[in-house]
Amino acid sequence: MLRNLLSFSLVLLILALAACGAPPPLPQNDSTPTAAETPETASSEQPMPKATFSPELQAIADQASTILSEALDVSPEDVIILEVQRVEWSDASLGCPEPGMMYAQVITPGYLVTAEVDGEEQMVHMNEKGDGVVCPPERAKPPISAE
Repeated sequence: MLRNLLSFSLVLLILALAACGAPPPLPQNDSTPTAAETPETASSEQPMPKATFSPELQAIADQASTILSEALDVSPEDVIILEVQRVEWSDASLGCPEPGMMYAQVITPGYLVTAEVDGEEQMVHMNEKGDGVVCPPERAKPPISAE
């Protein structure tokens, strides 16, 4: 019986240590512009090339595009997603607290999406489920960690 208890404890210890390890790195967007895509050679009539992401990050980019187009009342085609970054927010406000509101004080995994709409940079703060908010710079808080 003691032997079974020790074996079980050892298995639990190994599982706990494995859970504390760093998560595997996510694929990164490696979209270095070619000579044909550099600002010097791009005509003002050509649309900015869309970034390519892994399937997981593309789903987040698509959701952020929808959130931006609805919030800013623009066509989804007018939203250019520049970067999707996996982050951890310090609380349930997703780094964009509204004055006078209270938020659960729990580390919230999610994403920070940078986009361009009508020549202006926009930020979308999201949770892992894809819920998010367009966050104005004056309310934006940095994430506590980023990958």
